[in-house]
Formats: sequence, structure tokens, C-alpha cells
Amino acid sequence: MEILIVDQDSIFAKRLKKKLLGIGRKSDVFECCERAIEPALRRGYELLIINVENTGDQGSKFIERFNQAKSTPVIVVSENGEVETKIHHLRIGAVDYVVKPVDFEELLARVNMQLRKRMPQSTFTSKLIFDDLTINLSDSSVERGGRLINLTKQEFATLLYLARHQGKPVSREKLFEHVWGSKNLQQANLVNVAVGRLRRKIDDAFEKKFLHTVHGVGYMVEYRE
Repeated sequence: MEILIVDQDSIFAKRLKKKLLGIGRKSDVFECCERAIEPALRRGYELLIINVENTGDQGSKFIERFNQAKSTPVIVVSENGEVETKIHHLRIGAVDYVVKPVDFEELLARVNMQLRKRMPQSTFTSKLIFDDLTINLSDSSVERGGRLINLTKQEFATLLYLARHQGKPVSREKLFEHVWGSKNLQQANLVNVAVGRLRRKIDDAFEKKFLHTVHGVGYMVEYRE
């Protein structure tokens, strides 16, 4: 499941895409409503984030058409902070309205809130627990053996992606694409450096090892003596 971003501001869209990857969420980006509407209706996106700036009536028509076909929540971002404009978009189906300039941490919190609302309570968990290692999704913290481990956002995103594929090898290329948001294989060696830092933080002080290299493939997480 992915998030759809519709925004002609390429710099903002790229930053948002990277921030979403940091919390383990993939996203597709389209610069205009015309290009986004077909995949929006065809694919099963879990959330839509749309910038209605400079779209005229297209943004409103897009939201109305999307809501007629889908129950997916829509978050509007815009430089227009007028109350009438906010009310208009909330009335036609948006669940939230965020005024630019955007605080990305606040926007991510709003995104997570909407995603939690869509999850059945029985299936939602705020933690991933592996023996003595706990990944807290609510505050992006990690504990092992009761000890808080300080990770950068990139390290946390790397660990989270690997943990969600526990027991399965993940290629360096796939990890680079999901965490760094790039398919430039010439830079994929950055993964080796990041995983090395992560391994020192979560494994070096413990007898059981969690993060492993799969030679010729990439990396995998599972507990081994």
C-alpha cells in the first residue's frame, strides 16, 4: 500500500517522499491532477496528499471525483490559509487541510493519524518486538535489552524496512530505493556504510546477533547465537 502525492512543487514533493520513506511509507508523485487521476482511481492507495495551489477548479474536481469512487482519506496542502478555502475543501471530502510552509514532522503526524484510523484496531500495533529488541513506531525509537538505542532517521528507516522483511534477504538496491528514495546503483554503496553503523549500535554489545549480511545479495534480520 502506498501514498499518492499530487504536487507541481517538485522540491516539496521530493522532500515529502523522502520523509515518508523515513517512516516506512512508499509514495508515488504526480505533478498535476490530469496525470494523477487515472492511477488514483485504479490503484489502491491508502492516502492522498494533494497541493491545490495553481490548479484552479481542477483540484476541487479531482477531490470530488476521487471521493465518489474511493473512501481513501485526502489531505490538502496549500499556501492559501483563508478559512473559506479550508471549509470548501473539507466540505468536498478532504479530511485535513495543512497550510504551507509545512512543518514536515507535523504533517507526518497527521498522515499517521489518518492511517491509524483506517486500520482495524485488532491489526494495528505501535511496536515491533523481536526477542529483546523493540521498535516503537509511535516515536521512532528502538530499545534492546531494556536499553534505548539512539538511531538517526535514516538508520531507523533502514532497520524498520529490514524488520518488516524478517527472515528474508533484502538486496542493497531494494534497500537503497526504499530508504534513500533513489535507484542510482552507483550510490548503493552508501547502504554498506549505513548498515555498518546500524550493526555497531544494535549488535556489538550483545551476544545474539540480529543484523546479518547475505553475501552476494544484501542483508537480513533474524536472531542467531
